[in-house]
This record gives sequence, structure tokens and C-alpha cells, in this order.
Amino acid sequence: MKSLLIILSAIVLFSSCGEDLIEFQATEKFNSIFDNPSEGLNFQPLDAIETSDGGFMVLSALANEAIFILKINNRGDFQWSRQLEPQYLKAIPNLIKKGDNYYFIGSSLPDYSATLFEIKDLEQSIEAVRTYTSYRNPLAFNSFTPESYLLLTYNDTTGTVLSKILDGFAMEWARKFEDIKNADQKLENFQNINRTDFFVGSFNAGSVIYFNSLRNEGLNLTYTDNQGIETGKIRTSQRDMINSVTPQENGLLTLNYTFRNQAYFVNNYQPIANDSINLQVLGGEILQDRLNIQNATSSTISIGTVNYMVNAYSTLDGRIKLNFYNAQTGQQVAIKYLGGIDPLEVVKIISTRDEGMAILSKITIAGSKERINLMKIPKEEILEIL
Repeated sequence: MKSLLIILSAIVLFSSCGEDLIEFQATEKFNSIFDNPSEGLNFQPLDAIETSDGGFMVLSALANEAIFILKINNRGDFQWSRQLEPQYLKAIPNLIKKGDNYYFIGSSLPDYSATLFEIKDLEQSIEAVRTYTSYRNPLAFNSFTPESYLLLTYNDTTGTVLSKILDGFAMEWARKFEDIKNADQKLENFQNINRTDFFVGSFNAGSVIYFNSLRNEGLNLTYTDNQGIETGKIRTSQRDMINSVTPQENGLLTLNYTFRNQAYFVNNYQPIANDSINLQVLGGEILQDRLNIQNATSSTISIGTVNYMVNAYSTLDGRIKLNFYNAQTGQQVAIKYLGGIDPLEVVKIISTRDEGMAILSKITIAGSKERINLMKIPKEEILEIL
């Protein structure tokens, strides 16, 4: 496959906040912005994963929905990049590691069929390896068990379809949930007036699957058993929605959601997977400083023998706020702000193998230039925060 090589320039910036002025070695801390001055392209980062060499693979979309892959080394410097041909577009999270390679899902023209792509880091190559021709408009992709994956699509005649994919990437089963007339048009209309947070995952050792997708009522969180049979859901509306779900080891969930223009955070939530409930009964903490039109996300990190839940969102003043909670007690233990003059939109929190963490975000420079921002916070600095 022929791909266009884009040479990026990495600009390392440091936050203007006084608490961020501590000096660290480049392998331990970096804050890098990736730009392409010759092209002037805007980037929408979608996902990132730590690679075997301690670097990071970043999946992004360009303004025309083209697919862009960026490899960053363990010092936060540009290593290589690829942009896929125009017939491939609309990549979705997540990046999955299998063996020495990395995989993600996008679409193939002309009918937006779900397509699996393989990234070979050592060869600096990307290839389309499988197309699921009967499954169009992919929305979310994630690991299920160590030997299988979950794919969420939205077909023009059936609406939401949940599929289980085996270790060799063949499909084992697919489930539709309701027939929706003009499903493609309804999805497009919904996306035009909302920030849509599609995702799929599982908890309780894979016995419960959850996904966020457009149903007749709105963007509903649906629960199924491990065969994709619906057991319950959280009903929303056309404007209210769940933004993220993070399973915890004890079977509880961490949720971010919006309801009637208010942002909420719920920690240590006991899911009701066998019933249908309304969004407003979830309760939780109101996040007065969260910018609702942007993302909120959570992740578990481990420091020594202690696990912490980190909830991150973009604030009204354009910074990223990291809220640290003890994962066992649910008690908030620390707050950390990231950013300076240029607004940041958080995309993902990555727990690194050296017990540090990386934050993937989109930074908007000079009010219009949308760029990829990846910052690494080392273990030593996290301990100072806590």
C-alpha cells in the first residue's frame, strides 16, 4: 500500500504554570506538539497506545476525515508518520496491540464498510487487512477477552449492530437491536447537533458488555450478556448523554455524563445491568468547571501497590483538570491542572509501564490551528501531586 509520508516538526513546550517548572530528563517528562507547517492541516487526535519501545502510536483524523498515524519515541520526538489513501477514512478508537503489531478500525469507500487496519511499527507501514462488507459506519472498537474484540457499527437499515470478533479477526456473531428507518440520515442529523461519544467495552470478566450508540430515544448506554443479548440500558434523550464509562476491578463503574446542560461525574457506581433506567437517576457530583461541549474521560493508574482513578476533562478556561481518586475508597486525593494559553481538549489518559501517565489531547493554537499534543508525566511527579 502506498502511503503519503508527512514530515512533522515536534515542538516541545512547557506549561506556563509555576507548578510545572520542575526539570526532568527527556525520557521521563515531555510535552510535545506535532505540527505540519508545510501543509497547514488540522488534526483531531483519536487515540494513543504505548508501544513496545516505550514510545507511543497516535491515531488521528484530518479535517477531511483522512486517517493519519503518528509514531512518537520515548523522548516525545517525532519518529515516523503515514497518511492513508483517500478511499480509507473515518478511523475510530481504539488502537489494539496484538503481538508486535497494532490494529484499528476505519471505513472504506464507497459504502463506508468497516475495515481493519494493521500497523507494523518496525516496517513503518499500514495496511488494510480485512473488510467487513456487510457492516457499515463503524462507531467503536475495543478488546473483549484476551482472544476476542468488540465492534460497534451503525447500518443504514438496522441501526446499531454489535459484533464479536475472534482472535484471527473473523466475526463470530452480530446482533442488531432495533430497526430504524433512514438510520444513516438520523445518525448524521444527531452528529450535526451533538458531540457524540460512541464506545464499547465490558466488565465482570466479560460477562457484561456495554455500548453507547444511537437508539430511538437518543444516545443510550445499553447492557448485554456475553452473547450480545440485551439485558438493560440507561435511557437518555436527544441532547443528554453518557460521555465515558470506565470499569473498575471491583465491578463498579466510573461515569461522566451530561444532563440538562450540567456535567456530572459518578465514581464507584454499581451498575444495574438487568433493568432499564433513566439517566437522571444516576446522581453524582456536578462539575461546574467542565466545558460540556468537549470530552471527559477516566482511567486507572497504579503507583506501587495503590490504584488511582484519574478523571480528566477540559475546563471553561481551556486547561485540562486531572482529578485523582483512591480507587478503593473513592475518596478524592489530588487535583492537577495542565495547560496554559492555548486551549486543550483531553482525548485519552494512558497509564505507562513505568508507572507514569501520558495525556493525549488536541491543542488549538492561535484560535484556529488544531494540533496533536502528547505530554508525559513521570511517576516522580505523580507522587508529588498525590
